[in-house]
Order: sequence, then C-alpha cells, then structure tokens
Amino acid sequence: MFVVGDWNAAKLPRRKRAIAVLAVFGLVLPLLTGAIPAARATVIAPTGITAVASTDNEGLGGGGAVPAVLVQAGATFTLTVSLTPDGAVFNKDTPLNLTATLAAGGSPSGSFSPSQITFPQNVSSQSFSVSYSAVDNGVRLTASVMAKGKPSGLSGMTDPFDVLSTVLPLAKGNPQFGNGVGVGNNACGDKTTEPECGIIVLPNDIESSKAALTLGKCTPDLNCTPGSQIVQFIADLGTRYTRDAPATLIFRCSKQLCRNTNNGIQSFTLKVSQLAAGQLEVSPPCAVKGIVNDGAAYCTDYVQSRRDNSGALLLYLLFIHDMRGSI
Repeated sequence: MFVVGDWNAAKLPRRKRAIAVLAVFGLVLPLLTGAIPAARATVIAPTGITAVASTDNEGLGGGGAVPAVLVQAGATFTLTVSLTPDGAVFNKDTPLNLTATLAAGGSPSGSFSPSQITFPQNVSSQSFSVSYSAVDNGVRLTASVMAKGKPSGLSGMTDPFDVLSTVLPLAKGNPQFGNGVGVGNNACGDKTTEPECGIIVLPNDIESSKAALTLGKCTPDLNCTPGSQIVQFIADLGTRYTRDAPATLIFRCSKQLCRNTNNGIQSFTLKVSQLAAGQLEVSPPCAVKGIVNDGAAYCTDYVQSRRDNSGALLLYLLFIHDMRGSI
C-alpha cells in the first residue's frame, strides 16, 4: 500500500480507495521509470535561406575547370535549401517559389521545373531535384517564401551556373579516344548542323575515371564570336600529356560562321580558358607543329588546321590540361 504523508487509502470506501491508489500510482510511476516529460523545445523561426545548386561530379577530377553544376537544359540538378540560423525550422509545410535571373543581366531564356517546391516543417535543410528548360549562362535560382501571393522577403539565391545544350559523359578507356570523340549532332562530323562543335583526341587516355565533353552558349561577356558555341572538355589528364605529346581538341566551325577571308585560316583565333567560368583569352599560335609552346598550357596549331570538304574550318588546339574554348 502506498502512503503519502499521513494519508492512508485504507480509510476510504472501496471504490474511492481504488481510484486514489490508481491516482497515486500514476504519480509515482514516472519517478520509478525516469519517464518525466521533458520541457518543450523552443522553436527557432528562420530569418534567412541559403540555396545551393550542384551535380554529382565524382570521378571527373579536381581541376579548376570542373563546375559545381554540370547540366544540360532539361536535365536535373540538386537544389539544397537550408534555413538560417542553425536549427531554424518552419512550423508548417511551406511553399517556396523558384525563379530565374541571369548574373549578367537581361531576361532568362527558360524557367525552373518545378516552379514551386514545398519545404517540410520541422527540418532545417532539404534537397530537391530541379531542372532548367533552356540554354543560358550565369543562371541564378532564387527560392522565395510567398505571403499573400507576393515574395515575403525571406529568400535565398544560388551562385550563378551555366546550363548547357549538350553534356556528353565519357569514361576512362574509351576505345574512340585515339581517333577522336565529337560532341554535337552527327558527332561533330562533316554533316553536323552545329555552328561550332568539338572533337577530342586523347591517344594516351585520361587519368580520372570519367570525363565530359560539352557544348554551351556563347554570350558577349565571354569574348567569343556571336553565333558560336562554347566547347568544354573536363577530365584529369595527370601527366599523360606533355608539350611534345599534347592532347588535341579540334574545333569545327561552319562555313557560314567562319567564312573564307583573304587572310586564310590564320585570321581566325581560338579563345580559351582553363577555368570553369569567366572570360576566354586568345590562344597563341604554336611555334612548331604538334608541340605546345614553351611555358604555355595550350596553343593553336595552324599548320594542322584546315578546311574540310564541306568548307567548315577545323582549328587544332594542342593542350596539356582540361579547358574550354570557342572561336
């Protein structure tokens, strides 16, 4: 029999005695089991949002030419949305609108799908699969909480990223590397309708387990020829290529874009960068056929460069490390 102070349940009528014993038991049981309800945790309301866009680039190597987002129009990338400060949560499922802007200004060519995501209650971070519908450079995604149909001021924006027209994934040991692998329709052959495309030639294979060959949009801020495209090759080449035995990227430019001139093929220059983003710089001419200039990472070999039977211009870029470039 449980006794609390000088109170004795035995002095009560049987029915009341049973109720009293159950009540006392209910008070004492948590003390015996340690099941004392914890104080309710304080909910931290979010004051900010961070948004990060990414793709799985594992296996491509760690060079500066690997972008955080490597995606073509219509394909999905990962959007990770986190609330700030640390531990902040929404107290209910909350819709976020996804809108696009361009880092260089102007109107975006596409939109995000979905255009709205639902951030779940009681979590601080969540990832979503999202796609962008068009080819654009410097795309920024803004995720915004809406209030009465208008942005509430609580929003987060990603770093700018490029959305490409084509991403061709490649793997180490590709048997076509020695003869060349092209990106674009008709594998960048003489029947292609691309204004510009590229063919990568890698007789010594690649060091990383994966590679990518892409086509992207030429915009005025990149210092490329209007109407052309950006060709990019991404891989870790290790020490497989040297100045005397370089890798080759052949840029094919249509006869409409690269018309014949009195100065011949040397009137056309390749613009190149070994970074994932930013302006392209003019590639110097190679001093000797098949050899990269002393102290340089790339050069344009005008001796090998030529026009094919369709009239398209083929410019040969010799290089040692992954890069991107354009006419």
